[in-house]
Amino acid sequence: MVKVKICGLKRVEDAEMLNELRPDFAGFIFAPSKRQISLEQALEIRAALDEAIPAVGVFVNEPIENIVAIVESRAIQIVQLHGDEDNTYIEDLGKRITLPNIKAVAVKDTADVKKEYAADILLYDTYQSGVAGGTGKTFNWDLLKEATHPFLLAGGLHAGNLEAAIQQVQPYAVDISSGVETDGVKDFEKIRAVMEIIGRSKK
Repeated sequence: MVKVKICGLKRVEDAEMLNELRPDFAGFIFAPSKRQISLEQALEIRAALDEAIPAVGVFVNEPIENIVAIVESRAIQIVQLHGDEDNTYIEDLGKRITLPNIKAVAVKDTADVKKEYAADILLYDTYQSGVAGGTGKTFNWDLLKEATHPFLLAGGLHAGNLEAAIQQVQPYAVDISSGVETDGVKDFEKIRAVMEIIGRSKK
């Protein structure tokens, strides 16, 4: 029963695609990125997105006050920390908000997989200069054999490698962004292909 998060929504049209195709989560990126959106944009997309699909706010080393403000706006229902936030940061954030939180981990070796975090769940992504993600490339999934908790898998996933990833890694959920885009824009057919693979994995 693998879940799927489609990350990097930028337009109301993206929300409308997800309303039809029904992934489990949507992702809004508030960190510097070509997919970064403002709070105003997030609120507009959230309003267009089915209430049953939680929105995950992605942050990189963001001041906690800023995250609290976005949480209070109700633009997001889950917080994802994608920088080098440590357990002290995660615990301090947890004292300020009640939403679930995800900690992204950049995987270079088994030590990264074995490290414990105070987050509700971890997301394993491709290592790039010490931070997680943004490469659109996969990493050595064999390293995840050392994982002891359910986790999300990210990094270069698309319809062409998703089935293999699910079979090999057996993640709680997969997180896909560039793998369902064409020329930087969310592509309905690519998202549908991913959802069909996810559907088969649930049988």
